[in-house]
Amino acid sequence: MHTSVLLNEVLEYLDPQPGKNFIDATFNGGGHGTALAQRIVPNGRLIGIEWDINLAAEAKKKFAEGPYRDVVTVVNDSYVNIAGIAREHGMQPDGILFDLGLSSWHYESGRGFSFKGDEPLDMRFNIASGTPATEVVNLYEVAELEQILRDYGDEQFSCQIAHNIGAQRKKQPIMTTSQLVQVISDAVPEWYKHRKIHFATKTFQAIRVVVNNELANVRTGVEAALDILKPGGRVVVISFQGHEDKLVRELFKEYIKKDLIVLPAHRTIRPTWAEQQDNRRSRSAKMKVAEKI
Repeated sequence: MHTSVLLNEVLEYLDPQPGKNFIDATFNGGGHGTALAQRIVPNGRLIGIEWDINLAAEAKKKFAEGPYRDVVTVVNDSYVNIAGIAREHGMQPDGILFDLGLSSWHYESGRGFSFKGDEPLDMRFNIASGTPATEVVNLYEVAELEQILRDYGDEQFSCQIAHNIGAQRKKQPIMTTSQLVQVISDAVPEWYKHRKIHFATKTFQAIRVVVNNELANVRTGVEAALDILKPGGRVVVISFQGHEDKLVRELFKEYIKKDLIVLPAHRTIRPTWAEQQDNRRSRSAKMKVAEKI
């Protein structure tokens, strides 16, 4: 079961009221979206954007039959197209939410997001688009792999792991998560395998970021969101990795200098201790809020 992170804080800063219009740019199973929909009836509208084909289909079915069928519209698309989606549905939103973390569903999807099983190495959010992880792992130059692991995963053993990937794929292609985990295990020292964070975490994160073009998409999506907001409207961004958080922070600084936004919260909002205890996934969450002038 996927638990929505920082739900109370999202509702506090987006402040959904009856008749208001919102976009949930990363709709997932609709946890945040349902809470928003409950508060904008009557006459409010919510567009839920979901890039994953399966998740979008499930969400469409769920909300077509539910009490918010006249409120919620689910769109199977990427949030990089948020401006066109809003225009197509005749909406200038009062608030927009981005929850950039992986869902529990993705870890159980069998697409290679988790290093705990033996799954095909895919990692795409939308299997109808983009380059699967097998191509990154087996076809990218070793030097490029090293840079990816270092820049997007902050992996201290990026050199050793990249070179071992290069050596192992000459023997046979690396096609599954278990193969990749073994390659990483063989490349790192023994003490590295006994920390709180699994030794494959950073490598898997870095490859997933590249497969889904995540950082470029975040910038494109958040910029477009700020552009289409109503004056006084707010964008809330929840990130789970340092590179995304830094990107959003720097983007907001640029918009502040241009006198386009203000920050209702001048600090990064973190989950309460109680939420972190109840939902381990929330521990790395960081939330930032911008209000359009």
